[in-house]
Amino acid sequence: MHLRRRLCGAAVLLPIGALLLPCCNDNDFGVQRRRPNRPPETVLASGPPDSTYQTSYRVHLYWSGSDGDGTIDHYDYILVDHPAVDDSIATANVAAGNRVVVSVPEPDDPRWRGTSARDTLLVTRADTLRHDPAPPIGSTGSGILTHNDFVRRQSFERWHTFFVRAVDNEGAVDPTPDYRSFNSNNIAPIVFLQPPVSVQRDEFTGPPTIIFNWDGVDPVGDGTDAVPIASRWVIVPSDKDVVGHYRGLPDTLYQLPPSAWSPWRAWDASDGSGRRAIVRNLRPAGSERGVGFYIFAVQAMDEAGAVTPVFDWRSVGKNNTTAVFVAGDVGPSLTLREPFLGSFYFTGGSRPLPLDIAAGQSVRFCWSADASSYGGEIIAYRYGWDIRDPDVEEEWEQNWTSTVTCAPKRVFNSGTHIFFLETRDNAESITRARIEMTVRQVTRRRDLLLVDDSNQPQGDTDPAEAREDSRWMAVIDSLQARRPFVFDVVRDIYDVRQNRRQPPPLSMVFDYKTVVWNVVSSSAGCALRDVALFVDPFVEGQNDVRSFNYLNLYLDNGGELWLSGQSPSFVLFPLTENRSQYNIVPANITNWNLDLHPSEDSVGVGSLLYRMGVEAVDMGSGGYTRRPRAEYLEHGCIGFRRASASNGDAETFSSTTVLDHRHLLTLPGSEIEAGADSGLVFTTSSELEHVHTVLLTPAQARTLASGGRVTVTTSSADIPSPHTHDFVLSDQRGRWGAPPVLVPDASWPSPPLAVNPLGGRVNVEIYNMPSFLVLQTPPLSPPEARVVPLYYFTSPTAADPATGTLWPATADEQPAFLLARASTVSPYYSRAYCGFEPWRLSFASHLALAEFVLLRHMRLGLPD
Repeated sequence: MHLRRRLCGAAVLLPIGALLLPCCNDNDFGVQRRRPNRPPETVLASGPPDSTYQTSYRVHLYWSGSDGDGTIDHYDYILVDHPAVDDSIATANVAAGNRVVVSVPEPDDPRWRGTSARDTLLVTRADTLRHDPAPPIGSTGSGILTHNDFVRRQSFERWHTFFVRAVDNEGAVDPTPDYRSFNSNNIAPIVFLQPPVSVQRDEFTGPPTIIFNWDGVDPVGDGTDAVPIASRWVIVPSDKDVVGHYRGLPDTLYQLPPSAWSPWRAWDASDGSGRRAIVRNLRPAGSERGVGFYIFAVQAMDEAGAVTPVFDWRSVGKNNTTAVFVAGDVGPSLTLREPFLGSFYFTGGSRPLPLDIAAGQSVRFCWSADASSYGGEIIAYRYGWDIRDPDVEEEWEQNWTSTVTCAPKRVFNSGTHIFFLETRDNAESITRARIEMTVRQVTRRRDLLLVDDSNQPQGDTDPAEAREDSRWMAVIDSLQARRPFVFDVVRDIYDVRQNRRQPPPLSMVFDYKTVVWNVVSSSAGCALRDVALFVDPFVEGQNDVRSFNYLNLYLDNGGELWLSGQSPSFVLFPLTENRSQYNIVPANITNWNLDLHPSEDSVGVGSLLYRMGVEAVDMGSGGYTRRPRAEYLEHGCIGFRRASASNGDAETFSSTTVLDHRHLLTLPGSEIEAGADSGLVFTTSSELEHVHTVLLTPAQARTLASGGRVTVTTSSADIPSPHTHDFVLSDQRGRWGAPPVLVPDASWPSPPLAVNPLGGRVNVEIYNMPSFLVLQTPPLSPPEARVVPLYYFTSPTAADPATGTLWPATADEQPAFLLARASTVSPYYSRAYCGFEPWRLSFASHLALAEFVLLRHMRLGLPD
């Protein structure tokens, strides 16, 4: 029965309004009954030949139709996907060149779809692999890799038949639709796990929450690549056998039922789940025997339905599998940096970190975080100070943000303050850093701290180390006999080597009135360098994180410091290091490298060298110097000679005013020291045609020579009428009574004879030079009110090598020992700096020097 006739018969089923329309034309029982409509013909004009065994899963088909007694209205088509296994296709017949025998769908088959087009590009299924993807039992190593490469080259396939029929303008269909049968072929997509998973490691170590990321590629077959359309993943528990191999890798993966896998996720899913898996609640190793071991795998599917067939953990760019060892804490790693406190590392299980900071010390934390070790990404940070309840968002100073990575600078003067910082990754794992800072004041409640920073590798077996220790103990015992002060050999000695080469805590240093710091640097470094190394702020990237120089703050708050040792200047100012940025030698520390930093103060009062009184640089002999210098000279230094100011050791005092006039009195230092055994008589300046005499008793001379203060009354004069004057006398420069330290101990080291044929100590130091004192930035006024160069190195010369009392052949005399006041108005010298190790002197010289510095100038054992 023709379709037209059926449609006509069905007219009675139309709605009432539709009955007014004619259903059948006038020819139903006329000519047309004698000449029925002829059905159209259909021809598949282009596409794969019928019964093609191998064709791309993307098939482009073209067709046309003809109708001898009318026109083509449209076309209908059906694509039949034959069963994947045991289908109706006789492959043997196909191989023999026969056409596949198929059953044409019934004319009223509901699968027919209409189209007005004359071609279509079909994406067909090719989802059946007719090879076993699992490697043969017992395969290992290269055998598995070879098998995997073979399987990856094999096509997925499936048979299809495409039927198409023309439909003419009267609704007649072609009763013999044309068709093509073809076997679609397809190579499965490749998917690979991204870092931190790597084929270079036997297993991937991660925390209990891991974020696996992957990427993939799908070869289309025409020389181009696409991306997969979906992915799924699985993680299964495992264990290690006696040889360390993960049990079930890879056998278990090939036997998993579909229900074991995650649901298929679209490759381009908006939440990223098509290329990422967040795996939580993994059990870490150690919680129970045999736990902590897993196998993770991912598969990709392409548009033809082919699924990654093999599980590979060894091939770069094809590794879709990994062994997993679970250890550690959940969450990102978090690093805090503070320019002076240093760098601190936190993970999910980190405890609060206690730190000491100084009152008035500024604190500015910056941070970064990393989740890449387990495949995560950092999403945001937040921070706050002194938070009572971290779960209350309002208490955080800065709530979650991805752009803020530094907190504003804060300064605290007392108390304990807590800094909180949190970071969050894309698995919502959070790591918290908590730093508890206790603010320390300079209390100076104890007398003397001895810091042994002689960091020699030999330690106690080094004879020099033993002599240094015993010498200082003997000197301190002798000082206690002269003036009692408290010194406990257990509590008041800090040995850097015995404290993991770490400097003494600032809380310890702040507890002492006076600190003697002895430094001898070695290949192991020294603690003083860690605390107070000069850092040029204009050299980019140099020591971005460095220790807080708490010694400056200690000095600013009344602390007293004696620094001495082997080349301590180079410990603090590394001129001998081969640093390209030091292309000229500083001549004035407070305003150096003018070509690099015009008008900039690169060190100033921020340098411990400057605080100690070292304000200029001279490379002197350069015997051990590793940097060239135009003034390079080789010379040795023998012993010490007491320094003299430009006007000698004399100091001038002004009297009280009487009868509208006053007098001046000049006292030579050498005579004051000589008068300690006999009285001295001096004459004042002449005023109003008269002078006075001043008598100093031996006791008064000894008081002046030891740094004390004396008030004397002059003799009487009759002009203009009987009167006297008073003078208040003291050692204004701290120079009188300096002990003799000319003769070094026999243990004093000698340089090679090629450097100094006469022996002695090579001088490679940075020192304050007298001629620079008036050139400081800011200038010192008067020049010696703050800094006193007390001793000079002496050096042999060709002119007079026997005396050993001539200056080194440099532009300025080099002081080997400096005394400095805390300020120009301070009555006491609070810091001393030696370019040598005092214990190498004779015992008498060492004791005299210690008494001069500690008892006289730093007033050890006396109240402030």
